[in-house]
Amino acid sequence: MAVVIIGVLALNVYLFTRPPAKTLRSLGTIDVPAPFRITRPFIDYMAIEGQRLYVAFASHNLVGVIDAGTNRSIATIEGLPRVHGVALVPDRSLAFVSEGAANAVGVFALTNHQLLKEISAGADPDAIIYDQKLQLVYVADHDGETGTLIDPQTLAAVATIPLGGEPEYCQADPVSGLIYQNLEDTSEVVVIDPEKRAVIRRYKLAPGETPTGLAFDSVNRRLFSATRNKKLIVLNSDTGEIVADLPIELGVDGAAYDPMLHWIYTANGVGSITVIQQDSTDHYRALENAPTHFGGHSLVVDPVTHRIYVAYFGSVAVYEPIQPGPGVLRLSPSGNPPAS
Repeated sequence: MAVVIIGVLALNVYLFTRPPAKTLRSLGTIDVPAPFRITRPFIDYMAIEGQRLYVAFASHNLVGVIDAGTNRSIATIEGLPRVHGVALVPDRSLAFVSEGAANAVGVFALTNHQLLKEISAGADPDAIIYDQKLQLVYVADHDGETGTLIDPQTLAAVATIPLGGEPEYCQADPVSGLIYQNLEDTSEVVVIDPEKRAVIRRYKLAPGETPTGLAFDSVNRRLFSATRNKKLIVLNSDTGEIVADLPIELGVDGAAYDPMLHWIYTANGVGSITVIQQDSTDHYRALENAPTHFGGHSLVVDPVTHRIYVAYFGSVAVYEPIQPGPGVLRLSPSGNPPAS
């Protein structure tokens, strides 16, 4: 008990004596309304579309809808057992949510937030995304080691794809429709062809181990895989070649990429966001480990305002870039700055 108390005190001293961030400015926090429960509050993944922020409140079995302009709650969708993530399909005014405790995907309307249907998935569905190119919803079944494809038109599962490992976060290529999937236990990124209903390539992440968050620069064909051994691995999405290996901090879960600023972020549970500058396709710099809230583990970036939303326990912290600096640099397909 004494060791625990000393550890907690030391952590708090560390958190409150860190210098202020140089790259990010705090804009406050958002409390997501939820019924009282005797449990540790836990928000998992988030998604943003326009001025709506969708927050998967896993410990309370609900999704909170937040007005990103005012940071106020708009709606709450309840009855979603251990909800992990939200995939938005705006052209059909639908949202699909992964229900880990129900081995299912719930569907609700974006217009009135009414729950419409529950679709069977694999064991413990976790990360969930919309593949806009192929118009399919993909959900990563963590315990089942599979990926489930869902047709948003028929609201039915159309395929189950064996992955050969435990999936964490994933990304869809807006150009080809291929899906890139982190595998936590095998330390790989696998490439899924939804049309073939199969894994077509496997990329090893060593020296990265135990990948969690995954972000994607589709223009320059670069994947950013955040790993639990405190590394961000940058790899060529077409070949799997590792082109960079950058230091991040402990407890990483989420990763995000701002294509306008050319900044990559990782949310580290120890209480920081690692901010990384993409100078060119194959050259990167870690700018700083910006202090945030302890427990901040997942994040999403608003592509319009460039605000960063970080989930920690039952709240969401909001940040904005202080100075884009060289991040506004546009990169050519070769990875070199365009000629002036």
